[in-house]
Amino acid sequence: MKILILRLSSLGDIVLTQPIAAWLRAEYPGAQIDYVVKEQFVELVTLMGCELNPIVYSKSIRAHIALFRARYDIVIDLHGKLSTYLLKIASRGKRSVCYHKARSQRKRIVRGDRSLYIKSTTDLYKTALLQISSRVSLQAPRLYPLSHVEEPVLPDAAKRIAIFPGATHNTKRYPLKYFKELIKESPKDFQYIILGSTSEADMCRSLVLDYRTINLCAMLSFAQLLTLLQGCDWVISSDSGPMHMAAALQRPQIAIFGATHPRLGFAPQNTKAHILCANLDCQPCSLHGSDKCPQGHHRCMLSIKPESILKILSDNSN
Repeated sequence: MKILILRLSSLGDIVLTQPIAAWLRAEYPGAQIDYVVKEQFVELVTLMGCELNPIVYSKSIRAHIALFRARYDIVIDLHGKLSTYLLKIASRGKRSVCYHKARSQRKRIVRGDRSLYIKSTTDLYKTALLQISSRVSLQAPRLYPLSHVEEPVLPDAAKRIAIFPGATHNTKRYPLKYFKELIKESPKDFQYIILGSTSEADMCRSLVLDYRTINLCAMLSFAQLLTLLQGCDWVISSDSGPMHMAAALQRPQIAIFGATHPRLGFAPQNTKAHILCANLDCQPCSLHGSDKCPQGHHRCMLSIKPESILKILSDNSN
């Protein structure tokens, strides 16, 4: 049995496919399961714990021919874009399925229909499996830190907190001035680890205020990052890929929602998650966020004060 999974990006979306891969591994224990993904996420696929074989995505004709020659029994498209459609056609699997994106439902949620709620994007991915089997039961996404990974040496702290200040779009980012207030008002024995991608280097650097803040932005591999997060008392992020990584590790976390909303299927699947969302009438204003608040006030984020975050951090011992 040979199975092909297609999900090219992005970080959070790939994490949310882990239950699909886990179900396939349990259902077809001896199968070869290949996973086509963009090069920067190859390592992430190996940390899903499902014995997956990552294949670096390429637009080249040679790459598409290689998929054709592999002769897959099942091809599962969990991206639903033109690029993966072409990969699916090229691979010519004996059975090919694509997940249901619930586009119309999500559009209605963005337009203000509060009667609708998508539990999780993973449930949408499940619709692909239901085309293969009528009996599909999925667990929450999980990631598995490696046992032997070189970790950064950090000073001891009473409470270690990871902050991911970035997000793909501005309206999903918690204000940097609020993060600075949070750090300044925190007890002296709190330690903050600032994390993010290369494109977020400047914002991460701006949060290094004193000896309690350590900037490790773009310095860690995925394996190192998982190990670091495993040792953190809390993880703070917006609705972003790192939010889903923290949830997949079942770490205590604070997830801050701005332009988007948990009802769109983006809530962290983690019983230890504290979700902060203003629930304004204008929320959500978009499916994935945008550069500017459509109404010009950005109250979805500005109304979530740093003291509410500090209260959660201080009141909950781990």
